[in-house]
Amino acid sequence: MAAAARREHEAFGSQTLDAEGRLTQAGYSEAEDAPRWPGAMASWKRVMGYWRAVDPQDAGLPSRVRFGALRPASRELLTQALNRATATHLQGLGVDSVQGLESQELRAVQTALDRVAVIDTPWSAAFVSWLARQAGLGPDEFVFSEAHADYAGAAWQARADEAQGRANSFALRACDLARTPPRVGDLVCHARSDDEGLADFEGLGRILATRRTGGSALPMHCDVVVGVDATGFDAIGGNVLQSVTLRRLAFAPGTRSLDPSYRGCTTGTAACVDRHMSRQPWSLLLQWR
Repeated sequence: MAAAARREHEAFGSQTLDAEGRLTQAGYSEAEDAPRWPGAMASWKRVMGYWRAVDPQDAGLPSRVRFGALRPASRELLTQALNRATATHLQGLGVDSVQGLESQELRAVQTALDRVAVIDTPWSAAFVSWLARQAGLGPDEFVFSEAHADYAGAAWQARADEAQGRANSFALRACDLARTPPRVGDLVCHARSDDEGLADFEGLGRILATRRTGGSALPMHCDVVVGVDATGFDAIGGNVLQSVTLRRLAFAPGTRSLDPSYRGCTTGTAACVDRHMSRQPWSLLLQWR
């Protein structure tokens, strides 16, 4: 997973955040259409590929609403919307619908529809699902989903089963990031919520323990750890600033634990470091078993 994440990071222009959460190198946006070198795939096409990993049988990517977010819609539904929204313009071209356009024009419209389907649709969990498939995991080992909470919940169940001596085939277990050093390939996660009850490992775990797969919305984000050293670790995530982004996360001095300032601190105090775009309630480590 780490190797595949590094390849995608490079393909997206190596966008990088330093340990203080500041953008030090800008990469390519999810919406970009022009390949950056001969034979390269446009950014939006790479994102469409990530979505197919969620459900590989679903090649047409039909529209459906889950967890409060819209998955990329099919061309057919977007075409219907385009017909309704631009009927006057199409009539000005002398055609009654998109289907009346010449083949070259139709291909251009179809490409535009696919790009619209990608832009502003959260795809960070689809990216992790794609990485899991690249690593060779099967459905008995990983929950391929557009919601981070689905595979995080499975990891929480694996943790509970291990504690009780029960069999569990899932590849990852849930650990407290404040107590467990990350390893290459592990996932580091946080809830996307202002609810203080979800800001720590136990609080987030209470929700994961009772939430069914595909159930109620629990917005989260996870990055894949791609390198660890004595002072911190590097992690890569999708849909971070509309790209595949590597961020540096520092350990607290003299420890192998994430510096608590990433969770927020009182600005202006001597011990506070403003982590800018990496300041999140990082609490959950999904560790390879």
